Amino acid sequence: MKRRMASVIILLALLAMPAVMYGEDLKEKADAFVKSVPENMMYIMLARVVAAGVDAGDPSWVVLDIRPPQHYNNGHIKGSLHIPLTELVGRMNEIPKGKKIAVFCAMDTNSAFAVAILRMYGYDAWIVEGGVPGWVKLGKPLEK
Repeated sequence: MKRRMASVIILLALLAMPAVMYGEDLKEKADAFVKSVPENMMYIMLARVVAAGVDAGDPSWVVLDIRPPQHYNNGHIKGSLHIPLTELVGRMNEIPKGKKIAVFCAMDTNSAFAVAILRMYGYDAWIVEGGVPGWVKLGKPLEK
């Protein structure tokens, strides 16, 4: 729980800077995101919930892997969309709207940054608790 709260505090501080630099539109989006965090459980979803959706072939899910290419190439979830965190804003048009976006990384903190950005732009994005290591811990396979 302390780790989650630290992630949220860091995220809130980082969100404040662009709002000042880029104007009211982003500021309003960031404010709406921050105000919705408590009622949405910090946008955290359990890996087993995502795994059940993926295993069932649920088309409403998109698995987004935001890890760097070298980590993705060493093993990733089958069918995942790979957009490294550093390229997310520039490649956001590749992510389908109207679907649940399950954001995977090696660290939940990085996923939190991605979810904040995606949520501000209207995506139904969720931090997958434990990320790729959590997926593996469930006994789920990775492919190369």
